[in-house]
Amino acid sequence: MSIFIYDLSFLIIFSLVIALFLYKEKKKLTKDGWMYLYKTSIGLKVIDYLGTRNKKLLNFFSYIIVGTGYVLMALMIWLLATTLKIFFNPALVQMIKIPPLMPLIPYLPGLFKVTWLPPFYFTYWIIAIALIAIFHEGFHGIFARFNNVRIKSTGWGFLGPFLAFFVEQDDKQMQKKKIFPQLTIISAGVFANVLLGIVFFFIMVGFFSLAYSPVGVNFDTYSYSVVPLNALVFTNSTSVSSSGNNYSEVSYNNQSYLLSPSILNQTHALNSSLTLVYQVEPAITSDLKGAIININNQSTKSTSDISLILGKLKPGDSIEVKTKYANPNGTNEVISYSLVLGKDYENESRAILGVGYLDSKTTGLRGFLNKMFYTFRDSKLLYEPNINPEFTLFIYNLFWWIVLINFSVALTNMLPMGIFDGGRFFYLTVLAITKKKKVAEFCFKWVTKLILLIFLALMLLWAWAIFFK
Repeated sequence: MSIFIYDLSFLIIFSLVIALFLYKEKKKLTKDGWMYLYKTSIGLKVIDYLGTRNKKLLNFFSYIIVGTGYVLMALMIWLLATTLKIFFNPALVQMIKIPPLMPLIPYLPGLFKVTWLPPFYFTYWIIAIALIAIFHEGFHGIFARFNNVRIKSTGWGFLGPFLAFFVEQDDKQMQKKKIFPQLTIISAGVFANVLLGIVFFFIMVGFFSLAYSPVGVNFDTYSYSVVPLNALVFTNSTSVSSSGNNYSEVSYNNQSYLLSPSILNQTHALNSSLTLVYQVEPAITSDLKGAIININNQSTKSTSDISLILGKLKPGDSIEVKTKYANPNGTNEVISYSLVLGKDYENESRAILGVGYLDSKTTGLRGFLNKMFYTFRDSKLLYEPNINPEFTLFIYNLFWWIVLINFSVALTNMLPMGIFDGGRFFYLTVLAITKKKKVAEFCFKWVTKLILLIFLALMLLWAWAIFFK
């Protein structure tokens, strides 16, 4: 049975348990909009204990917390501006697919057929939201108590099977405090999310290092050269690879190359004077694909392994290469190739297979995620779980989503607009600078309107790219 079926079953069972709980405790519930609130005193005792001890330590962290709030707000404003710029490119929007104002719900990547994000199961959602809500609201409460603001209640909010933890503070008491204590209380929640994200990032890295091992070497292109387009000599003939790909045969400086029609079209579209051409080597002529896991029955778990093996061979030597290829249907296939090594175009005495790597820098959301989550992995290597691949991947992706959601919540909450923590944070900052309440209210109101206009523009650009381009 697949993990999706287990997860769907858990969603159904969890929903039934929540429904039964709400029915039994209906007299203790209070309604707030669409949500039902269940208040408990357990959280009050914990918050009171943590918020009234180690005051020197909490005072020290207050400055770090407020500084973190300003950093997150500046970063979120930059990300919002960058996102708006990205969404003017319909091709990038079509790749992202997910609407910019879409709430994070279970199975979101699958609903929009987003292949560059891992699956988002209900199990992930409930664990991540529970952790995030408890720590976010808990830190609000701890620093409220530290600043002598009364906590009225704590508990859980329910919206169907979805739940959230809440801490209700005495807002009247808080608003009577000086500006710095208020800033501390407001930004304490996002600081907790940053801490939690960092902790789970290192847990994810540790889990990956223990649970995964390299088994092969990836490549994303064939050996290529970048040459002047107007210096190419076309031979008026084509070369066909084993998979049926057509390439134009060209020459430059008395060397033969293969030119892909799609690359030629891109060169013309960019009005570039340079183009990429492939060197005529065994990898491209045999349509080598997948991660290289074996050469002449010798494992290749790193690029140095391949270099060491090929370094002992000569051009013209026959070799056996095995690759592991991920089929579009999700299965892995081991493919065997019988190849004759070619000559390096720059050193004819050196044997070459003819694979290469593009120096591509991914931008936008994908670039941000790559920098955040894959710095500890070598992108040129294929990793596989040491035990139970499906379960290992499930756990790894759980940590991945917890980290992503924590940082996302921290950033989003510091947007300087009314419904987020950043709204009040921004208002108090302007008030501290100008000492004028009317100026702070004016700036808060117009910044909120500006951000709403940006969100509207993002949604319109998304709709244009998805439905009309």
